Amino acid sequence: MKKIILTLGLILSFSLVANAQFGKIKIDKAVGAAVKGAQAFTLTDEQMAAYCAEYVVWFDKEYPICSTTDKDKGMRECAERLEKIVAQIPIKEVDGLKLDIRAGWVVNINAFACANGSIRVFAGLMDVMTDDEIMAIIGHEIGHIANKDSKNAFKTALLTSALKDAAGAAGGTAAQLSESQVGALGEALTNAQYSQKQETAADKYGFEFMKKCKKDPKNMASSLGVLLKIQQEAGAGGTDAVNKLFSTHPDLDKRIANLNKLK
Repeated sequence: MKKIILTLGLILSFSLVANAQFGKIKIDKAVGAAVKGAQAFTLTDEQMAAYCAEYVVWFDKEYPICSTTDKDKGMRECAERLEKIVAQIPIKEVDGLKLDIRAGWVVNINAFACANGSIRVFAGLMDVMTDDEIMAIIGHEIGHIANKDSKNAFKTALLTSALKDAAGAAGGTAAQLSESQVGALGEALTNAQYSQKQETAADKYGFEFMKKCKKDPKNMASSLGVLLKIQQEAGAGGTDAVNKLFSTHPDLDKRIANLNKLK
């Protein structure tokens, strides 16, 4: 089985032919636009967790998650490798959120974290990095969760996606999403970008995280160096997937310089 070759934008916005079966919410029960927006802004942590969980379930069904019991040799080895890396991480939860770290059988060089503690590391990233560099990237993603970046990005995505017309229509509970709503949410998440300040803070978290894992913290800068080299080699003629990666991971050289100042 070959790795799925899809751009990240397509991965997160693909919805019209999705197989995940989610119940639909009746939009006509929703209130006026201003009130709906306010309700979305005041989503409880429980509602946020429910929406995140629903999105992650959809994503994992659409884009294969590697397992140590997979018949496909490549997927099995990918899962086994990540399992060994994760086993060395002493942090199992962040702010009461249990970390769920899995490998996605996707060729893209990327990883992402959701506000419910779910982290997905793509096989493409694992192909170009060492185990310790992958661990540093995981630390960076945990940093986004710990710093509430993932939560704020998810809330913004809820407000800018089609879900803004339905988020408050369930009488205080998290509404079950339709496939198109999950797809719209994914597209909004794709377009979301962390600020340079947020990325720098997550880099620093990853640096300190490596110390806690009793690993060389320089692997945080090294992992970004891998991405920088890919960016430089791609140049102006990079593929859509590569260009998307670096539009959401800006100023790698400055971030590496900042990390090299840390001790």
